[in-house]
Parts: sequence; C-alpha cells; structure tokens
Amino acid sequence: MQQIKSVFHLKFFEKYNFYLHHFFYLISYSTNIIRLNLKELNLNIFPEVSKEDWIHLAKEQLKGDDPIQALSWLSDSHLEMNSYYDQTDLEGLSGQIDFFQSIEPFNWKLYESVEVDDAKSANKQALEALSGGCDGVIFSIKDKIDFNALLSNILVDICDVSFHASSQLEDLGDLSGYIISDDRSTAITSVDQKNQVGSITSIIKTISDEMHILRNSSPDFFLEIASLRALRFLLFDHFGEQSNQIQIHTTLLPHPDENQQWFVNSTAGLASILGGSTSINFHTAIGSTRTSRNVGNIIREECGIRQYSDQCGGSFFVEALTNRIIQACKSDLKR
Repeated sequence: MQQIKSVFHLKFFEKYNFYLHHFFYLISYSTNIIRLNLKELNLNIFPEVSKEDWIHLAKEQLKGDDPIQALSWLSDSHLEMNSYYDQTDLEGLSGQIDFFQSIEPFNWKLYESVEVDDAKSANKQALEALSGGCDGVIFSIKDKIDFNALLSNILVDICDVSFHASSQLEDLGDLSGYIISDDRSTAITSVDQKNQVGSITSIIKTISDEMHILRNSSPDFFLEIASLRALRFLLFDHFGEQSNQIQIHTTLLPHPDENQQWFVNSTAGLASILGGSTSINFHTAIGSTRTSRNVGNIIREECGIRQYSDQCGGSFFVEALTNRIIQACKSDLKR
C-alpha cells in the first residue's frame, strides 16, 4: 500500500508540476496585491492593546493562572518561548535591528547534491541541474573517479563545484565551492539542527580559515530563521567585515514520511533563505530532482524576497528569539 501511495504521489507531482508552478505564482501575485492594499488601510480604527491588557484578559480566561508561565513552552533547542510579543520586546535591540537593516540584499545560490557512482552519469545529472537553474553542484565521491569525465563541460569558473570525498582528492585548482576530504577541508560542518545554540557556539569557537559553513536546517520554521540570523550576527561580532566572505550553506534534511518532503522543502527552504543562508540544496524523496529544484527556483524568482535585505526584520517574535539565541551563545562562549 505504501508503494502504491508513493507511486501515486510521484505521478501526481510529475504530471501536475506545471499547475503547481502556477499555483505558487498565484500565491506570490496575491501576496503582492494584498501588500499594496494594506498600504491603503487605516489601522487607527483599531484600539491599541498593550501587553498588560493581554495579560489581564488572558488571566481571566485562565481563571487566575499567570499566562506568562502557563502559556510558555520550550523549543527543541530548550529555548523558552512566550505566547505574546509586542513592541516592548524590542527594547534594547536597536543595535541588532540596525545590523540586519544594513545588510544589502543578496542572491542566494541553489545547489544540487550528486552521488557519484559513475563519472559520466554524475556529469549528466550535474549538467541537468546547472541548466535547470542551479548555481552549483555538490559531488559526493566514495571511490577513485575520472575527474576529467566528471567535470566535462562544467564551467568551474562560473559555477560553484564542491566535493565530499571519503579519500584524498587530486589538485583541482581554484574552485568557488568547498572541499571536504581525508586530506583537507575548506568548510566547517555543523549538523545538530536540534541544539541550535550549541551548534552556533561550536562554529564560532572552531572556525578559522574556513570560508564555508555547512549546516542542516531546523524543522522549526521560526527557530530556523532566528538561528541563522543569530549566526550571522555573531560572525560579524567576532570577525567584522571578514564575515561577509563566509558562505553559509544549508542542507534540507529528509522527512520521516517521504510524501511530506515536498512541503518540508517549501517551508524549511523558505525559512533557511529568510534567515540568511547564502546557498541551499533541497532533498528529493520521491520523483525527479527537477521538482525539488524548481521549489528553489520558484522561491528565488517569483516570491520577491530578494528585493529586501531583512525580510523578517521588525517582527517582535523573530527579533526577540534572535536576541535570545545570541545571548545564550554569548553566555556559552564566555565559559
């Protein structure tokens, strides 16, 4: 039954990829229309509500219990989350807000992972990815391979080419991607997506000459955004303008239910981009890599998020959560 279900989803996405593409376009278009209409709204007709007003009302609903304590919870990274945020949560965060507003919009890059069993087959997949909108490829190599065949017709001077290898690699010249192998590494890896504070702290402590940070996405949408923002802030705090040269690559992890992967690619991918990943690659559970690749293409080309430097800036919750992660990391770094 599971196999039949997977085949159904595969045929559905391959057959209706055209309609899905226009569905996302319609969402993007509608969002822009709503944004224009909101500018004409007079929000002054609504009464102002303070945090004290909310606490008073929530306390009545909870029959006397303290809503701050009763409605708070711990995230997967053991960060305490509140149920209500407002302008008062931004007090003292002007430096953080100014930093993110000063960042110029940038074009994040779309990568595709290629498992290398045969050089010619891997080369074919890489060329399809690059011609289909990817800016780079990541080759995973287990055995010795013919690099001339693997890199045939790939313009390494304009495409990012990276390697994960379980053995030593020959001298490949100057690459704009990264290399992780037995004999050298130009990237630092952080894979613990559940403990974002510990992961960020480890990166700051150990990064030296590496210009690439490899990380896994968090399944929590807002935690992913805030964690990446905190990482970027701390990198600048420690390395100044040099941090602008550091590339943050995010890999989307597979979902336990492969039929849910399409939605994970959309939500986790969007969160990683909004947080500030400079490159990202999507996981393909079922179907063609073309469908996964096009999720990134649609987010990049049709959602309009590249027009703004800090799309989530000013959000009470995101700014407060970003600051909480920053402070937790600074506390760990002092130990």
